[in-house]
Amino acid sequence: MYDWSRFNTLPRGYDWIRTELAGESSMARQLVTVTLRYGNQGAIRRIGRLLESEAVAESSLRKLEKALRPSTALIPWIPTRPKRGKTDRRWGVVHNDG
Repeated sequence: MYDWSRFNTLPRGYDWIRTELAGESSMARQLVTVTLRYGNQGAIRRIGRLLESEAVAESSLRKLEKALRPSTALIPWIPTRPKRGKTDRRWGVVHNDG
């Protein structure tokens, strides 16, 4: 499934977040709060993309979106992989995990 080296922490983190979202209704709000407080622009983009894919409330997504600086640069979903794949323009993320 995954290479369990330290360089694969984001995919494992994404799985952990998905699991937590499924079991805890307030997890999305808490994650948005923490991301806005401590996350950089890349973290905000990736968390926004993840939460949108998990059908989180639009109000939470808008909070993240408001914190983003305008940019046309794209970032990879998984930084250690090539920046090739489906592009999510809302978040500026190239979904390169498949």
